[in-house]
Amino acid sequence: MSENDSLQRAESLWFSPEIVVLRANTRVFRVFAAILKAQSSVFADMFTFPQPPSADLEMMDGFPVVKLYDDPDEVEVFLKAIFDSSFFMPPPAETHFENAIGILHLSHKYDVPYLRRRALEHLSTIYPTRLEGYDNRADNTESTQVDFHRRIITIQVAAEVGSLWILPLAYHDLCKREILDIITSVEWQALGEKERNACLAGHSARTSYFPKLYRFLTVHKADEDECDDWSECNRLRLEFSHDVVQWVNTTWPLDNWNNQDWTAMEETGICETCIADSKAVYAASRQTFWDQLPQMFGLPGWEGLEEMRRVALSVS
Repeated sequence: MSENDSLQRAESLWFSPEIVVLRANTRVFRVFAAILKAQSSVFADMFTFPQPPSADLEMMDGFPVVKLYDDPDEVEVFLKAIFDSSFFMPPPAETHFENAIGILHLSHKYDVPYLRRRALEHLSTIYPTRLEGYDNRADNTESTQVDFHRRIITIQVAAEVGSLWILPLAYHDLCKREILDIITSVEWQALGEKERNACLAGHSARTSYFPKLYRFLTVHKADEDECDDWSECNRLRLEFSHDVVQWVNTTWPLDNWNNQDWTAMEETGICETCIADSKAVYAASRQTFWDQLPQMFGLPGWEGLEEMRRVALSVS
C-alpha cells in the first residue's frame, strides 16, 4: 500500500487541469476551465455540455476557443477578479469605477454571486440612499464633471441587473446636464425607452421642484418677536434673492448652496435669528426633495429600495 493510497482528496479543491481559451472580440484569455465552472453556473453548464467536435471549431495552442460576445475590457477585469483574489477587494478597499461596473455586468450575466455582491457594495458607496451619504460622498464635486458615458452606463447596467436603489442618484447625476445636451448626445440612444422616459420625467420634476428648495430666501417668519428688525431682515433677504437668481443653476438642485453662500448672506446684515431660520427651512426643503427623488424617476420610494439593497447584498 503506497502513501498516496491513504490520502483523501478534498473534492471541492481538486481541480482538473483543463484549459480553455476565451475570446472577446480580438482579445484572448487562457484560463483554467475548472475554476470558472466552480464560480459560475453559466460557465459550468457551458463546459459540462461542450459542443460536438467540428471542423469549424477554433483552436489556439491546442485548446478550444470559446467566443464571448462581451466588451473585452469588461471580460478582462471580470476574469482577473475571479483568478486574482487581491484584484477586486470589497469596500473600504478602493477600486476603479470601470472595474466595478464591468464586474457587476458580467457577474450578473454569468452568475457569479459573490462578485455581484462585491460590485454592488462598491457602487452603493458611490450611489447612497441617504441624503447625508450624498453630502459626504467623496467624489460629489467630481461627479458633476465625470464623462457622460459613465452616467449612461451606470443607468444601463443598474437597470439590467435590477439594482434599482442605484438608479435615483444615477439619474440625478445625469440630469445635472441640460436636457438638450442629454437628448442630443450619442450615448442617449444607448438607453432603453423606459430609462429615457424616466430621465425626461425626472429632469422636469427636478426643475419644477427647484423654487421650493430656495423658499428660504423669501420665507416670512412666523414669530417676528425673535428678530430685532424683521422688516429690515426680510428686505435684505429679498434683495439678496434677486442676486441669487442670476447665477443659480436649476439642474444642480442639491449642490448649488454651500457655506460660502451662507457667509455671503450673513454679510448682508440679516440677523442671526433669521439666518438660522433660513438654514432650517433650506435643510427641510432639501430633505423633502431627497425623499421624493426616486418617485421623480418612476421608482419605488427609498424604503423599498433600501430593502432591495439589503436583500441583494445579503449572503443567502
